[in-house]
Amino acid sequence: MKHYLKKTALFLLCCSLVFAGTAIPMSANAATGENTTTNQSITSEGETSANIKDITFAPGKDVSQVDFTWYSNNKTSDPEVQIALKSDMTGSEFPESKAKSFKGSKSDGNDGYVSNKVTVTDLKQATEYVYRVGDGTTWSSVNNYTTQNISSGFSFLFAGDPQIGAGGDINKDTTGWVDSVKKVTDKFPTSSFILSIGDQVNNGKELNGQTNELEYDGYFKPEQIKNIPVAAIPGNHEGYGVGHITHFNSPNMSDKYGIFTNNGYESDNSNGTTGNDYYFVYGNTLFMMLNSNDINAEDHKEFMQQAIAANPDAKWRVVGMHHSIYSSANHETDADIAARRVTHPQVFQELGVDVVLDGHDHCYTRSYQMENDQAVSGKDDTSVTDPNGVLYITANSASGSKYYEIQEPNYNNYYEAKKEQDKVPTFSNISVTDKSFTISTYRTDNMTSIDSYTINKTNSHKNVSRIAGQDRYETAAKISQNNWDEAGAAVLVSGQSFADALSAAPFAKSKNAPILLTSNDTLSDSTKAELSRLKVRTVYIIGGTGVVSDSIENSLRNMKLVVKRISGNDRYATSLAVAKQIGSPKQVFIASGEGFADGLSVSSYASLSGSPILLTNGKELSSDILEYVKDNSSTPYVIGGEGVVDDSIVSGLGAERISGTDRYSTNLAVLDKFDGKYDMSNIYLASGNDFADALSGSAAAGEKNAPIVLVGGSDLSNTKNYIQKKLNGVGQITILGGEASIPQNTANELLQ
Repeated sequence: MKHYLKKTALFLLCCSLVFAGTAIPMSANAATGENTTTNQSITSEGETSANIKDITFAPGKDVSQVDFTWYSNNKTSDPEVQIALKSDMTGSEFPESKAKSFKGSKSDGNDGYVSNKVTVTDLKQATEYVYRVGDGTTWSSVNNYTTQNISSGFSFLFAGDPQIGAGGDINKDTTGWVDSVKKVTDKFPTSSFILSIGDQVNNGKELNGQTNELEYDGYFKPEQIKNIPVAAIPGNHEGYGVGHITHFNSPNMSDKYGIFTNNGYESDNSNGTTGNDYYFVYGNTLFMMLNSNDINAEDHKEFMQQAIAANPDAKWRVVGMHHSIYSSANHETDADIAARRVTHPQVFQELGVDVVLDGHDHCYTRSYQMENDQAVSGKDDTSVTDPNGVLYITANSASGSKYYEIQEPNYNNYYEAKKEQDKVPTFSNISVTDKSFTISTYRTDNMTSIDSYTINKTNSHKNVSRIAGQDRYETAAKISQNNWDEAGAAVLVSGQSFADALSAAPFAKSKNAPILLTSNDTLSDSTKAELSRLKVRTVYIIGGTGVVSDSIENSLRNMKLVVKRISGNDRYATSLAVAKQIGSPKQVFIASGEGFADGLSVSSYASLSGSPILLTNGKELSSDILEYVKDNSSTPYVIGGEGVVDDSIVSGLGAERISGTDRYSTNLAVLDKFDGKYDMSNIYLASGNDFADALSGSAAAGEKNAPIVLVGGSDLSNTKNYIQKKLNGVGQITILGGEASIPQNTANELLQ
């Protein structure tokens, strides 16, 4: 089943849904003008000050950081967290003299409270800490936090929809939540964090002009929340007021994507009130937390592409979002859910997401591995190995505040591998290693398992990285950053026109220089920054002013750089001008100047061997090029079939032709021909559908004597066979370019 909806239709649909149910929230005492701070208890069990409540902390940017948040009455002093080794503590006295202090920022919270946020850094694995929060004068009680040893893997807890207040009795809902958290942390005491998938509170009463702050007090009631990080995202019931964003402190939050505001829909002119998309890395896993109140899949895709590009080495990619796409209860037929079911799975699949964790439907559902909206795993599978597709898990309520009934007749069986509604709170424990991802779900009345499922990865190469920027210019700069700490020279070529650039790789190798890209008229900020970082003194421009204009030269000279241009009257003359800079080569490569693929196929070997790439129009070679080959007594090779380079050129040169049936088989023919010349400890993968990433990577590949494998086309079998034969001897595989160049599912297919 495959559907397509226009983005405009989705926008109108979401607007109609949200506006229909959105009311402007008011504090409980707003009508009387009373100060709500003085009317609510701010104490909670285990804290020493009535000035501090709702302490929580979240996973930080990486395992060495956590991000604290708490509410207080104090509006004058700066928030502070003090943390120390538990071994330095004597009795109940906090070891202030041995503690580290971290200060942060504050903002207005709900109902007149102050929201305090502080980031703690430099934490060590497998270490017992004690901490307290406050303002330097007034402190909370002392709490414990033990970091985990994640060298061989880690586990975390997954909770759906506590929704304190949804049952109509805040105290009862809180009791259920406290019971669930205690039981699951007792059973899994080494869990690294809790992932709370939205609707932490109900906010239903707020729609009637009452406060939701007592609901937040209920959510933060479990004592264990002061001892384990909580990664939370907003649900639809948190789409009102500033409660969510001021009660939680999330790292790497986007200022552009996943925005949802009180006006009922996204707006790039506001930072939102519920928090935007954010991500964090824990161990080998990238967690991308989406504010799914924003229904726009393209927004989330842009965010995830940035997160993936910043963390290319993550072994697992997990998405957390509140709204379930594949579920079994009341919400499965909602119009907004149906809309997400059309747009979101394609994005997750394209970006190589392994698992999507969600809630919203208050009923447990595990999908099959879903690919193109079809189930690709077996009916009774509880373990799969190297699967295609994405797994979706919908959590039931973790507090028992509200349950939804499984819908019958169940016409959505096509995606439901397992569904359960026992009207008992559930919690999941998720264990992650480099080779497995196991999610086991428990009913919390007796902590018996209701479901367990494992994804195994056996054949994925362990050292796979991706180098990608927001565009080809930034990608080129990042390739340079990955391979050069400093360079006296850089080669600058057009990122818009391939012809003059094709001959650049061997010349760049001769200068030990990276290849950077530019548009015709404007030098990008990323290219400028990389030239400065490298401390480049001389820039060699390849090509005439028609492809790299005089304004680029002027920009470079304004940076106090020496600029030298190498060019000819056309692309063929330019390739010869570049060749003459290399010296007396033992071999030369002739490739079509009418297309880029064959020149790129040989670029890394031409670079490592110091062999120029000369271009032809396919019918003849210029007399100057013929003379150059003859004078240097170079062994000539023609790259590409008869359709791109005529037999007359091959026979006229006495050359050997290296070719295949298409650009990808030609690439493999080149790699096989010079197989013994490459250092196979590194392999680069680049798109064969565009030239930019492979060209930028050719200089880096030349430095490492590594091959570049072109990826694309409808049949990957020959490319996969080549890579698989080489994997045992390969230490590092580097993917050049983002998901738009080589989708992650394509990379997975090649490497598994």
